[in-house]
Amino acid sequence: MQTQSLPAPQAPPPPGFHGAPPAGPKVLPWREGEPVPPGYHPETRVRKGLVISGAIVFGTVYLFTAIGGGDAVYRGSPGYAALFVPCAGPFITLATTRQDDLETMALVLDGLVQITGAALLVPGLLVPRSVLVRDDVSQPLVLPAPMALGPSSVGLGVVGRF
Repeated sequence: MQTQSLPAPQAPPPPGFHGAPPAGPKVLPWREGEPVPPGYHPETRVRKGLVISGAIVFGTVYLFTAIGGGDAVYRGSPGYAALFVPCAGPFITLATTRQDDLETMALVLDGLVQITGAALLVPGLLVPRSVLVRDDVSQPLVLPAPMALGPSSVGLGVVGRF
């Protein structure tokens, strides 16, 4: 005779849990003056795409430029100290030091890439976009809830949405 084990008891849903979220996207594009559909509210958010791409482009190139400038100053070329200045440093270095054609091209390209990264980053931070956010997803929710930890034990866990 085989014995069959019963499945572990399911914990009841946490208080305030109302089943599946309402249908519809969590975030909708929106412009000032347009009507707000029921179940949504307006918010402003930074432009993540611009911020991330601008920070990567500017930060990476500026880091290597500053390291190169620091190395040049350490080796006795004080004119390269201007490379510590973001965006304008490569152009200042062009005006204050003597370079060959390849180094001139590298400094011009370096300055243009830094300017491009800053041109992406600054508007991404300073010009937020307006969106509509579904009311049920705008606030994080964290609740304690009983949970089964094994076939014969229960414990306390945390459930939530972010």
